[in-house]
Amino acid sequence: MNGWLFAAGCVGLFLLLWAVIERRWRSEAAKLAASRPNLSEAQFLMIVGDIADPDIAQYLWNELFGYWSPATPHPDDDFLTDLSIDDEEPQDWLERFCQQRGYDWRDWPEWEKGRSTTVRSFAAWLSEGRQKAESTTWTS
Repeated sequence: MNGWLFAAGCVGLFLLLWAVIERRWRSEAAKLAASRPNLSEAQFLMIVGDIADPDIAQYLWNELFGYWSPATPHPDDDFLTDLSIDDEEPQDWLERFCQQRGYDWRDWPEWEKGRSTTVRSFAAWLSEGRQKAESTTWTS
């Protein structure tokens, strides 16, 4: 019986921790939503589409929308400071982007030290990386 109590306690602790983190996350997103304009999907795609290809803009909207809710992603949001996003999450975004499009993320250019960590900068970086990957494919 003690094993069952221990397991139930672990599950209960996990659920409590998850609820606290979720509440904190939603609170941060609500503060972000109140601090700047919340763009519609069309507005976001138009702005980011001036920096990167339309499919990159759409990918970022789809990828980031869930993180930012109830705010919506904005090109000038700093994805490492505006919300409590894990520092490794942008690497996951890159890997998913490359996997969906048949690129090898290891061939991507390094993120330059000092480069801003805004959504706009990330979109430009994805575009630069794609250009490099496609030029390598054509010359190989």
